[in-house]
Amino acid sequence: MLDAKLTQLGLKLKNMVVLDLNFPRIVCPEFRKTYEPRFIALPCRQGMALEMAGGLASFGKVVVLVGYEGDELKDLDPTFNVKVLRHSPEGTWENLEERLRAFGPSLVLIPV
Repeated sequence: MLDAKLTQLGLKLKNMVVLDLNFPRIVCPEFRKTYEPRFIALPCRQGMALEMAGGLASFGKVVVLVGYEGDELKDLDPTFNVKVLRHSPEGTWENLEERLRAFGPSLVLIPV
């Protein structure tokens, strides 16, 4: 479901980049196939993920991190539009586009 939602939003959010940190398989194969230049696979690279996300965001990209478990978002520059998607029982697909468009770094909860 996540892959389908991000692929649909990729059509609207032309500046959205997905960083997939999952291992052993990527979570967004359809997004990768459809928007290959806007997809980066960083399996198990938690340590460098925020640095890369911050760099991309500094160029005006909406950066979506999938599979990131760290809590360092509060340390990111508030002018960087970096979103961490995390599965949670409280998560919802409602207003996903608006939550990704909202400016600044944030944690976006999505359904389990």
